[in-house]
Amino acid sequence: MYESYYGLRECPFGESISTAEFVPLAGRSAAIRRLRYGLEHGRGPALLFGPPGVGKTTTAAALAREIGAPTVHLSFPSMPSDELLAFLADEFSTTVDRPRDPRVVGSIRRLRTTLSAAAKRGVRPLLIVDEAHLIENPETFEIIRLLLNFATLGPPDLSLLMVGCAEVLLKLPDGLADRLAARCPIGALSFEESNEYLLRRLKNAGATEPLFDVETLKALYDASEGLPRRLNRLADLSLLIAYAEDAPRPTAATVAIAYEESAFDYAPV
Repeated sequence: MYESYYGLRECPFGESISTAEFVPLAGRSAAIRRLRYGLEHGRGPALLFGPPGVGKTTTAAALAREIGAPTVHLSFPSMPSDELLAFLADEFSTTVDRPRDPRVVGSIRRLRTTLSAAAKRGVRPLLIVDEAHLIENPETFEIIRLLLNFATLGPPDLSLLMVGCAEVLLKLPDGLADRLAARCPIGALSFEESNEYLLRRLKNAGATEPLFDVETLKALYDASEGLPRRLNRLADLSLLIAYAEDAPRPTAATVAIAYEESAFDYAPV
């Protein structure tokens, strides 16, 4: 709605997990490098964890893009074991002309065949298990662990990245936790990272001049507590309010209004 008013090509702060929206901040880039090393070298599964709204899913997607391997992003891991295996077999499979065996053994056979063929081509597919902290059934973790036993040429045929809130650390069974090659926490952005994030998103959307001054950036940071999801929401609403008031750009006062309208269930710092 306000894009043309500010001379933007597109909305700069829309909710998205597209890697095109990923801003390579120092902390996020360091986490990606750490996770990528273990995954690409077959050292074992990895875990990316942090509170809601810090950009875990977007960071995982950016990691997958850098690795460049066939990737399945499992966003709903809490499903019955037979359905989980069937889903993964379907997603990883590259053949569509064979009759599908609906039994668990059929799913396992398809997974083994697909992953083994990839390993022989020098490819290690990546499985991202998102929202892993929501898994309640220990059997689900056991199935995920057993997938790592497919090892055609030595290392596991499959790379595994689990993503979730910190509670996942309490749920991981020992057999899976002991195999972790990396445990990477990510948290809220610093003030400097918040500024870089906001300004880069504006630039990517086509901004040719600053739309947030220092006071406005500080107000956005304080109100969001440095969480990218909240930054997106507040920055977007601040731009909309300024547009509605025919103001040249948002101010700290605009952010205060956006904060009230956002109805966050926390108090600003």
